[in-house]
Amino acid sequence: MLVSNEHRQIIEERFVAVREAAKHREEELFGVLTECNEDEAICLKYLYAFMPEQDLANHDGALFLKFVRQALKVRQIVPWGDKLTGGLFLNYVLQYRMSNEYIEFYKDDFFEELYPRIEGKSMQEAALIINYWCFEKATYQTTDSRTTDPLTTIRNAYGRCGEESVLGVAAFRSVGIPARQAYTPRWAHCDDNHAWVEVWTDGEWHFLGACEPEATLDSGWFQLSASRGMLIGSKVFATTVENELITRQTDSATEVNTLDRYAATKEITITVNDPTGNPVEGAKVRFEVVNYGELFPLTELETNALGQAKFTTGFGDLLIYVHKEGIATYDQIDVRLEDHLTIVLTDKERTPGLVETITLVPPKGASPDENAIDEETKKRHEACHQEAQSIRNAFAGTFFLGDKAREWAKDFAPFEEGVAKHLESARGNYEEIQVFFTDEATKDLLAYKVKMLDTMNTKDLSDTSCETLKAHLQHAMQFKDNFEEAVFIKGILAPRIATEKITPYRQGLEVFFDVAQVASFKQNPRSIYDFVDAHIATATSAQNGYLCALPVGVMKVRLGHVASKKILFVAICRTLGIPARLNKENGNMSYFQDGTWVEIEVGVQQEEVVKNSTLTLKAEDETVHEYMKTYTVGRYVNGVYRTLWLETGDWAEGKMSYLVEAGEYRVITVNREASGTVHANLYYVAIKENETVELGVKLAEVNSAHQKEIVVKETNFMNTNGDVCELSEVIEDTRNIVAFLDAGAEPTEHLLNEMIEAKEQYLEQKPNVILVVEEAEDLENPTLQKTLQALPFVQVYVGYKKEDLVYLYEDFDILDKKFPLAFVMNKPMIASMAIAGYNVGIGTMLLKYLESK
Repeated sequence: MLVSNEHRQIIEERFVAVREAAKHREEELFGVLTECNEDEAICLKYLYAFMPEQDLANHDGALFLKFVRQALKVRQIVPWGDKLTGGLFLNYVLQYRMSNEYIEFYKDDFFEELYPRIEGKSMQEAALIINYWCFEKATYQTTDSRTTDPLTTIRNAYGRCGEESVLGVAAFRSVGIPARQAYTPRWAHCDDNHAWVEVWTDGEWHFLGACEPEATLDSGWFQLSASRGMLIGSKVFATTVENELITRQTDSATEVNTLDRYAATKEITITVNDPTGNPVEGAKVRFEVVNYGELFPLTELETNALGQAKFTTGFGDLLIYVHKEGIATYDQIDVRLEDHLTIVLTDKERTPGLVETITLVPPKGASPDENAIDEETKKRHEACHQEAQSIRNAFAGTFFLGDKAREWAKDFAPFEEGVAKHLESARGNYEEIQVFFTDEATKDLLAYKVKMLDTMNTKDLSDTSCETLKAHLQHAMQFKDNFEEAVFIKGILAPRIATEKITPYRQGLEVFFDVAQVASFKQNPRSIYDFVDAHIATATSAQNGYLCALPVGVMKVRLGHVASKKILFVAICRTLGIPARLNKENGNMSYFQDGTWVEIEVGVQQEEVVKNSTLTLKAEDETVHEYMKTYTVGRYVNGVYRTLWLETGDWAEGKMSYLVEAGEYRVITVNREASGTVHANLYYVAIKENETVELGVKLAEVNSAHQKEIVVKETNFMNTNGDVCELSEVIEDTRNIVAFLDAGAEPTEHLLNEMIEAKEQYLEQKPNVILVVEEAEDLENPTLQKTLQALPFVQVYVGYKKEDLVYLYEDFDILDKKFPLAFVMNKPMIASMAIAGYNVGIGTMLLKYLESK
C-alpha cells in the first residue's frame, strides 16, 4: 500500500486545515486536484498538509503536481520501487523540499541524466555513482547564508555544504533513492556547522559527503567531527515519521535525531521546578554550546507536566538555559558524568559588573573505522574522481572569468571594472547579465546598473534574470531625484531585502493600493506595517520561521511569518518610493523620513527603536578581537539573550564603541583551545537612555601547563621551480606556521579562507608561513591562489608523503588523521602546537600560539 490508512487520515485532517488557511489562493494552489487520480491526489494532499506557509505563498499547485507525478513515475521504473511505501516514500522521495532553498522543478532533467548511469545497478552502487555525478556538477566553496536551489548550484559549479547537500538529496530522490540532508546545527569542538547526505539503501540508512564521492558509503572526512557532535539531525517536513528518534515535533514538521549513527550518545533529563519544589510545565529548555562567540541552542524543548525535557546527546558539556515568562536561569551539565539535572526556575542574577567564566569540554570522539578497499576499487575511484573534476572544470571554463570578463567589459568605460566583476559573479548565469548590460532600452542607465548590482550579494548574480533586474531598475528610477544617491541606491534601488530569492515584485505590489492609500503611506510610512499586520495573518509554526516568502505571494495568500511580513514591509516601501531596509544587526525594519532612518521593532510595547546610548568595549589584554569569533554582544529580550549582528569595527587604542538602545546586555568573550575545549567569560551590563558605559573585557585564561614540544622530522619537498629542499632550510628561528594541505577539500578550504579573512593579522604579525600541497596541479587551486594574493609572503611547496607525517598525529594525540595538518614552531624543528582535519578557526588559532617577537 502506497499510503497507510493511519497516514492517510493524518494527511486528510491536516489538508483541510491548510486549505482553509490558504483559501485566498484556492484556485492557484488547489485547483489541480481536479486533474488527479487517487494516488496523485493523496500525494499532493500530503505535500499541502505539511507545506511551509512560505511555499503556499511562493508557488502554484501545478509545480507541486509535477513533483508528485515524477515521483510516482520513477517508483514504477526503478527495480526497488516496491520498497518505496509509507513515510519512506512520502518523506524522502516524494518530498520536494530539502532545506531552506527556493523551489524549482529539476527532477525530470536529473532523472534523464542519472538513470542511464545507474540502470541495472544495486541501490548502493547507484548511490556511489550519483555522488560522482554531483561532484561533476559542484564542489565546495564558501558562500553567503542564502541556500540556492539545485539548478543554481549547478550553474555556479560550487556551493557551501548546505547547498551541496541540497543538490545531493535532490539527485538521489530524482531516481527514487530515499535521501535526506543530515546536519549539525553547530559543532561543540569548533565554530561553524556542517551538512551532508544520508541515503536509504536496501533497508538501512548510510551517509556520504555531498558532492564529495568516496569509494564506499559511510565514509567521509567529517567522521571524527561527527563523532564529537552533541546533535546531528535531519528535518522532515511532515509528521509521518516512523522508527526514528525524534528530538521535537510540531503539527507540520519533525526533527529526527541521528547522532547515534555517528557518536556515542546518552539521554539526559532536565527537570525544572519552581522555588517550592513543584514541577514547571511549559518552561523552555535550551541546550547550548559555544560557537561563533555566542551561546547557541542546538535545540529548544518545552517541559512536560512533570517539569521534564529529555534530550539525546553526546558525551560532552552543555549549558542548559531555562526560561519562562521572562524569568530565566541556567546551569551546566557534564554528560560524561550525569544523565539528570534539576534546575530551580528563579531569575538568575544579571547584576551589572558581574563576570562569570564557563568552560565547556566537547566529546573526545573516536577515530573512524576506515572502510578497507582493494587496489582495483581504489584506482577506479581515483579515475572516476578525476573524470568528474575534469568535467566540472571544463564547464567552469565556459564562464566569463578573469581576462575573459575584462575583455568583454572593456567597451563599458568608465564602469568596465564593475561590469567585469559582476559578469564573473554570474558564473553560469553570465548570459543574463550580459543581456542586462547590453539592453537597448536601458542603455543610458549603465551607472545605475552597476550600482544596483553592487548592492546585491555575489550569489544573486547567478540566479537572477535580466528581466527581473530590468524591472527593479526601471521602476526605481522614477524616485532617483527625491533622495541623496546613497539613500536612493541602498533604500530603493536595491533588489535584495533579506535572504529571499530576488523577484520582480514591484509591479505586482502596485496593484494592491489605490492613489489615496499610496499618499497616506508616504505621509506616514509607519502605517504600512500596520496595514501589513492587519492584512496578513501571522503564521506561528516555529520550525518554518527561517524560510522566506516572496512579497507578492504573501499579499495574495494573506498568511506569513513575522520575517516574511518584514520583507513585505520593505518591499512595499521601496515600491512606493520610500527608502527602507532590514537592519543586519537585529533584523528590525527601518524606513527613511525627514532626513533620518526610523527603526521599528516588532513585538515590543514601544515599537520605535531609539539608539541614543553607547556601549564601549575596552580590551584588557592583547587580543586582536573579531566579532563572532572572540566576542559577541547579546541583548536581553523576553528571557533570552539575542545576539546582535555587529561588525568588528576599528578597535582604536584597544576600544570599540557601539550605538545601542537602552536595556540589559551580555557580552561573551571566547578562548578556544586546539583540543576544542572552550573557555568563555560572560559580562553583564545594563545601559540607560543617553548613557555611555565602558566595559573592560578579556579572554578567559587557558592552562598551558600541558603544552607539548615535539621534535619535527626532516621533510623533503620541492619549491615551485622544481628544486628539492628540506623543511629545516626554509624555517626561521621562531614564529613558523607549517601546514600540509589537501587542496580543494572542504577542511583545507576553511583554513585558507580563514587566513584570507585574517589578512590584517597575518600582515601585522608576519609569521613565516609554509604551505605544502601534495601535487603540482594543486598549485592552481583557486582558494590557494587567493591566499597567495592576500598574503604574498607565504611560501608554497609541493610534494609530501602522508605516511611521513603520521608521527605528528600520534605525538600530538590527534585522532583525525586528515588534512590540513598544521603546526606551530617557535623553536627550530620543535612543534609546540598541532591541529588537523575539520576545525573551523584554525586560521587565527595558529597565530595565537606564536610567541611574541
